[in-house]
Amino acid sequence: MPEEHVYRVSSSWNPGAHSGQLVSGSRTLSTQFSAAPSLEGRADLTNPEELLLAALEACFVQTWAIFLAKLKVPLDRLIVEGRLELEKDPAGGYRVARIDLVPNIPKALWDERKKDIGKTLELAEKYCIVSRALRGERPNLLVAPELVD
Repeated sequence: MPEEHVYRVSSSWNPGAHSGQLVSGSRTLSTQFSAAPSLEGRADLTNPEELLLAALEACFVQTWAIFLAKLKVPLDRLIVEGRLELEKDPAGGYRVARIDLVPNIPKALWDERKKDIGKTLELAEKYCIVSRALRGERPNLLVAPELVD
């Protein structure tokens, strides 16, 4: 695969501070993170669950914009709100139980173009790379240590 389609992120964790640092390969994202407060994390930092939901929303809204343009649906500003819910995993720990994405659509436009808007939402969910990964079209995941001095 061409290098232009390879993405990198580096992360570190400070056990004493109960926080970590994420830096994207492009250096355009750099943020501290912690566990969610409900999982004994810090409320003043974002958490992996929010980051997962943010990745899904960013992918979804961009993909949705493509299909809105193709079907010439005049929506000037796209807003998607999200909610991610965890549940206890019988095998231990927690797992994602549900994710809700709520695209905001003006009622008048919905009444006029309901079929087209519904189609764009279906296509966005189908073709968003992150939603595909969450649906079970899983990539090959390899965890391989690198020994450092």
